[in-house]
Amino acid sequence: MGQGYRKDRRFPRVPAEHAVMVRLLGGPRFEGFAKTRVIGLGGCMFVNRESLGYGSLMELLIAVQGRVIRADARVAYEIPKGEKEHQVGVEFLRLHPSDRALLSSLIARAQGEPAVRATAAAR
Repeated sequence: MGQGYRKDRRFPRVPAEHAVMVRLLGGPRFEGFAKTRVIGLGGCMFVNRESLGYGSLMELLIAVQGRVIRADARVAYEIPKGEKEHQVGVEFLRLHPSDRALLSSLIARAQGEPAVRATAAAR
């Protein structure tokens, strides 16, 4: 895996750029588009123009291979990288099994593993 990624994660993450629509649930209204930088079965990191707030709940729609993965998520961390850039790490709280399988195959390909093995490991 790439430099700078922890290997002791419960769910490994891989570098991946995908369009993501972010909609905050409750609290201040926010809906906007961003791009993922890394993704895994447990969550992802994307760059956003503004802070979303630690612990904020959101709905994510992530475009992957012509399909859309829908996930409910929570902000696990935010790192300001300038006046108009925040790295936002989110934990997936709810992911449909078919979306989990699609994500698992994407991660397996990125890691050079057979998709069948990765899908079985995700269960």
